[in-house]
Amino acid sequence: MSTTYQRKFLYAQLKETQRLLSLVQQDKLMSYSLEQKVKELQIEIDQIPQDLKEANIKLLFSGSAVKGSQGIKSSFITKTLQPFQELVKTQAALLRHGSIAKRGKAKGAAYSELYLTGLPRGSFGVELSQIESYDLFGEEEVAEAISNVMSIVEATTKDEQTFEEMLEVLPARNLTNLKSFLKNIDEEKSILKMESGDREIEISKEAIHLGFERVNHYEIEDKEIFLTGTLRGVLLEGGVFEFIDDTSGHTFKGHVSPEIPEDKIENLLNKHCQVHLKEFRTQFISGKNKTLYELIDVAPEVDH
Repeated sequence: MSTTYQRKFLYAQLKETQRLLSLVQQDKLMSYSLEQKVKELQIEIDQIPQDLKEANIKLLFSGSAVKGSQGIKSSFITKTLQPFQELVKTQAALLRHGSIAKRGKAKGAAYSELYLTGLPRGSFGVELSQIESYDLFGEEEVAEAISNVMSIVEATTKDEQTFEEMLEVLPARNLTNLKSFLKNIDEEKSILKMESGDREIEISKEAIHLGFERVNHYEIEDKEIFLTGTLRGVLLEGGVFEFIDDTSGHTFKGHVSPEIPEDKIENLLNKHCQVHLKEFRTQFISGKNKTLYELIDVAPEVDH
């Protein structure tokens, strides 16, 4: 159970216990028992951090996918939530991977799984929340990942320059999910409203369409590269690697794949090794070119 849901669960128990206490004031034995229960619940609630970010988001829509305030197409929700969940998972994995030196090994992707926990009305939509969490750090990471995905969508639907700047820090694997997410919303001519904590973003259907066009019309080529050299390091924030190739002396920088075990990288930092990179060459509508790298695997140098 996540810390947020634990707090809500305890509050609900506290309110119910206080209600029962008010009904049995004349019974000293029951009153005493319930008063003790109230104190125990209050202590548990007080021990939960109050400033913890909630790993929760509301996605609200309009357009042809929505029937007033009555409902929303189940097929639309199915197609839209899948790429959104993958965006959150990738961002959460990057955050955990980047901070591994401070927080220990990740325990799999289950902690970043979001659950459908509500159907808010108005512009009809869904509420997604983290329910399972291994630790407080995991909940904070998922909350931050959700915020990052909101920023990614906002940047993509803003303008071409903001979109290109955003791509400098976005793993290439997330572009496919971003494209699918915006495509489904654009096809239904819907707005998108995202609410998480005290942050709220509303994107018009016109901006959604332009954002989808940006993602849909850039060209990207990828190829795999195998090099021998020195893995200089991995930055703690963002999971960014730096590798120097023996042959050319060129320095390669980019994102570390969340699939690589953290201890595998730690054991080869600042050592001679072999790396498996994926190179992404991107051609933008504006005519600009950009090359991005992702570290797929790393291994000790093989002696010949």
